[in-house]
Amino acid sequence: MSPPHPKFYLLPFSPEYKCTDRFSLHPTGDQAEDENGQVPFWPVLEAILCRPVNSTTGLVDILDTISVILRATSQPAGDYELLIDAIATSFDTAEVFFAKVWPRIVDIALQMPGLFQNGRIPVLSRENYSLPFSRRQIACLVVHQFLRTLSLPPFRDDDGTHDFGIWYSSQQRHPVAVRVYLRALMLYFGDVLCDEKKMDGWVVEYSLHSLPENYDEIFAQDRPLSELKVVVVETYDTLPGSLGVGDGDGQAVVISANRVVGFGQSATQEEVHVGISPEACPIVLFTPPLGDEQVLKVRGAQAMVNIVGKGRDIIVGSMLDPQQGGDAAWKFRTMLFMDALELDLVNDGRLADLDPRNMEREIAKAYTAFSSSLDGTISEIKTGPWGCGAFGGDPEVKMLLLWLASTMVGVNLTVVCDYELQAFARKLEDVGQTLKFTMLGTVSMRKLLMELPQALSRGQTLEWLEKRK
Repeated sequence: MSPPHPKFYLLPFSPEYKCTDRFSLHPTGDQAEDENGQVPFWPVLEAILCRPVNSTTGLVDILDTISVILRATSQPAGDYELLIDAIATSFDTAEVFFAKVWPRIVDIALQMPGLFQNGRIPVLSRENYSLPFSRRQIACLVVHQFLRTLSLPPFRDDDGTHDFGIWYSSQQRHPVAVRVYLRALMLYFGDVLCDEKKMDGWVVEYSLHSLPENYDEIFAQDRPLSELKVVVVETYDTLPGSLGVGDGDGQAVVISANRVVGFGQSATQEEVHVGISPEACPIVLFTPPLGDEQVLKVRGAQAMVNIVGKGRDIIVGSMLDPQQGGDAAWKFRTMLFMDALELDLVNDGRLADLDPRNMEREIAKAYTAFSSSLDGTISEIKTGPWGCGAFGGDPEVKMLLLWLASTMVGVNLTVVCDYELQAFARKLEDVGQTLKFTMLGTVSMRKLLMELPQALSRGQTLEWLEKRK
C-alpha cells in the first residue's frame, strides 16, 4: 500500500526549502548552514536573479546555476538549444526578450512570498478539493517552472516533468511538439505576463472531483437520453471553438489524461492541451495521481497556440480570437482530465471494453467529470475518442459509455472525429438516433450495454446494436 500523499507542496521561499550553497551566494555565508551543510534557498535565488542578463549566454548561466545548486546537475536541460531557439524566434529580436520579458520574469518570480502564504500550497484531496488562484499567482508558479526552482512533488516519480527543463535540450523524441510548447510559453510571457492589466480580475481554478456518495442512487434513476451530436472535422485543432471557448453556451472539453496528469515531450492529447496552455502546467505541482473515482477540472487556463493535426503530423496553425467575448472568454474554458483504463495492457483475446466491471468504471469516471459543473455553467461536453489511442480502448464502446454518463448528468455530448474516423462517426450517429427513439432511457441503455455479447470484437458493437433494432 502506497503512503498517503502529503497535504502541502513546499515553495522555494519557505525556510524549510534548502540547498547546498555550492557557489557561496548566501548573503550570510556559512552562518546560515544547518547541521547538514545546507542553507535556505530563497536568499540564494535572490542573489542569482540580481545578476544582469542581456543574452542567452547569461540566461543559460542563470538557469544552470539554479539547477546545479538544487540538483547538482543541469539535466535534463542539456544544451538549452530549443529554449535559445524559442527566444530567438518568438520575438522580433532576442533583445526584446531580455529588455522587456526577462525583467518581468524576475519581478514576478520574486513576488512569490507576497503571493502565497506560509511557503506552501495545499495538495488537492477529497477534503481540499478546490484551489482557486489569481492569474498573478499562477504566473508566478509558471515562471518558477521556467526557472526550474521547484522541487519534485513527492507523489511523482518522473523527475523532471514538474518543470520545463525537459523542453530545453535539442535531444527530443518529438522536437516539433516541444518547439510548439516553448513557443506557447514565450507568447504567454510576452502577451500575458508583460501586460499588467491582464493579471487582474482573472481566476484559474483547479479542482479534484470524486464520485459522489449517492452515486448508486443516481445510477438507478431513469432519464431520457440526452442529445448525442457527432461532428467530423478535416483534422483536429486547438482553436477556441474546439476548446469550448467563445461559442456562447457553456462547454467543457474532455482531456484523455494519464493518472499522473501533466505535460510532456510528445503530442498526446493531454500533452498538447497542457503544453499550449502554460496556466494549466502547474497541475503537476499539487495534483496527486487520479484514483478510479477521481477527475481533475481546470477552469480559466488560456491556450496560446493552435496545433493542427495529431501525433507525429502536427503543425502550428494561426490562433484566432474567441468568436464571442474576446480574450476574456478564456476565463470560462473548462478542461476535464479523465484517465481511461489502460486496456492496451490486456491480452486475453477478448475485447476488454465489454467487461462489465470495466464499463462500470468508465461510466463512473465520466459521470464524476461531467457532474463537476452542476452549477449550470456547463451544458455540453465535447470529446474526441477518449481512451482510444495509446490506451487501446474501442471507440464504439467508449462513446456509448460517455453518452450514458452525460445523460445521467443532464448535459449533451458532442463527439468530434477527424476524417480517419468518419465511417465510425456515421455509425455512431445512426445508432445514437436509433437508441434515442427506441429506448426509454438510461436504465434500459445501461442494461443493454451490460448485456453486450462478450464475443464481440473491436469495431463490432455498433453493427450489433444496429442489427438488433
